[in-house]
Amino acid sequence: MIHALLGTLQYKVLALTTYRTDLTAAGIFACCVLKSLSPSHLCPVRIHIATGSNLGDRLNHLDEADRRMALKLGEVVRVSPTYSTAAVGMKPGTPEFLNRITELELGVHWSHQPERVMAALLGIEQDMGRMRSTTGYTSRPIDLDIVLWGDQTLDLAALKVPHPRMLRRRFVLQPLADLVPHHRVAGDGRTVTQCLADLPADVPQIAPWP
Repeated sequence: MIHALLGTLQYKVLALTTYRTDLTAAGIFACCVLKSLSPSHLCPVRIHIATGSNLGDRLNHLDEADRRMALKLGEVVRVSPTYSTAAVGMKPGTPEFLNRITELELGVHWSHQPERVMAALLGIEQDMGRMRSTTGYTSRPIDLDIVLWGDQTLDLAALKVPHPRMLRRRFVLQPLADLVPHHRVAGDGRTVTQCLADLPADVPQIAPWP
């Protein structure tokens, strides 16, 4: 029985190292054990969240959102460089946004509950003073959007992933390309870098910050 279990784990290690180059050795072993002893849905999932702020201490708001996401949902693996973005579609004089992407590895009990994850993000926004508007774009201390959920597409009542507008947003694609340039966007087929290169010329430029 022990030999059979070891053989199964060896096979799963080979499969994971082929398709999940982002996992550490410890992560691979833990995932294999979970797959062997528990339902497959317990393996962790990595998602990418676009974060933005244009009110108050913007950088501190982004850092605080990362801290709260880590406490609530899992582990912040990487954070992209920060970019300054004009407040397009808003009143003249509106403060510019700071934008970046946070790569988050979800805790196993969150990994197959995307709508609950989105609800948790909305709760973080509200706790940090965000009041979502239904009448157009408004300034906010924090904005959190799931743009990628691994390599999956999600078409749920409260959540669409990949984010429906990300392919026309330089302030999403540039920091995303800094983290996962070769990731193929589910439902589109292009890599993140290709999507960034294909943006129309009229999509506003962004600037590294500071």
